[in-house]
Amino acid sequence: MERFSNKIEELMKTAEIEIGNFDLKEAEKMIAYFSELPSISGFPYKIILVKNAEGKIYSKFRQWDTAYNLKHWASGIYNLDRLRIITDENVLSETESDLLKEHLAKLEKIHLPESINEEKAIILDGSEWKFGVCLANKNIDYCWRAATEDIQLFVPIIDVLRAKYLDRI
Repeated sequence: MERFSNKIEELMKTAEIEIGNFDLKEAEKMIAYFSELPSISGFPYKIILVKNAEGKIYSKFRQWDTAYNLKHWASGIYNLDRLRIITDENVLSETESDLLKEHLAKLEKIHLPESINEEKAIILDGSEWKFGVCLANKNIDYCWRAATEDIQLFVPIIDVLRAKYLDRI
């Protein structure tokens, strides 16, 4: 039985779950992820970096096609089981992989902030951003609407994550 709702909050929560639903094979390991969840309109997406058993690094992308679904659900009744999700996958070049490994190695050696969320900022209807990275000695997850200057520690990795999909986000 399909799930329907007239609550935009339920639709957005379902979309967040769907864009995060990556099928990883047994030998694959997620290295990092980055996502944007717009609060008003836009196309929520998530990108992950994955390392396979052979050591090859590639990115996977999932995005909710908001325009398509909302055009078909103009009455305000949302089918939570029929979200249109756009997917893609790209292998990182040797240069991109080397750059990523270099930045991950730098993060291994430093003390990372507990939060990068700027709590003194006032944001009206901003996107919610999420970033995480799996390091050898720690896993970190961040969520923010306005970031502190500490975001600069992660910008090179975020740039690698976003580079293949700039025309979609």
